[in-house]
Parts: sequence; C-alpha cells; structure tokens
Amino acid sequence: MQDVFDEITKIIAKHTTLAAEAMTPTTRLDEMDVQSLDLVEIVFEIEDKFKIDVPFNSNTESRLEFATVGQIADGVRSILAKSAAA
Repeated sequence: MQDVFDEITKIIAKHTTLAAEAMTPTTRLDEMDVQSLDLVEIVFEIEDKFKIDVPFNSNTESRLEFATVGQIADGVRSILAKSAAA
C-alpha cells in the first residue's frame, strides 16, 4: 500500500513547503508547520481522493491520529480495509 502513502504525501505537499519526496512515515505535521486550517483541507482532499470518510472529531474514540504522515497513511489504509471487508 505504498501508493496510499505516496498519494497522501502529494496532498500534504500542496499545503507545506516540504516536497512529497522528502516526507517519511515519521515526518511530523507540526514540524512542517501544518496549521489547523491546512489539516482540515488535507483531510477533505484525502476523503475526496480515496472516497472515504475520515473520523476527525476529537470527541470520538474512532478519530484518527494526525501527528505524523505515517499515522495518516495507516489510518487511511485501515479505513480502506474496513470498507473493503464490509
């Protein structure tokens, strides 16, 4: 599922000064200075790209963690796996 990671880095790169190729799974969003509005736009783009709903409400236990690029990719993979199994 490297393609999921690659697509996510491309989306994030649109909102930061860091190139997609320079991102690793451990690259932190706060180190790239991703602001809350940027994160909302990133989530919307991910939802559009993968045709999924990303749980993003901080009050729910099903929300995804968004500290690193790898966490976002893992979360998207998990959502895709659940929807494929349904």
